[in-house]
Amino acid sequence: MGNIIKFPTKQAFPPEVRQLKDLSDQIDSLVLAAIDKGIDPNEVAGLLAHRLGTLLRGVNTKSKLWDVCEKVLKKQAILD
Repeated sequence: MGNIIKFPTKQAFPPEVRQLKDLSDQIDSLVLAAIDKGIDPNEVAGLLAHRLGTLLRGVNTKSKLWDVCEKVLKKQAILD
């Protein structure tokens, strides 16, 4: 793919994009470390869905995100 599309080797990203990428990398590290320690991935997914649900209290357009959280939590709790 790299031979077909020339990706820039250095690209200046806005600070907000860099911060989101760094946050994403930190979350990935925490999740992978938890799974490596033997925590069930379903439990990790349930925890992340719960935390996202808590964060959603301050969001204006909640309905779509709530649907995702609800589906993950129900599946994790085997309620569906």
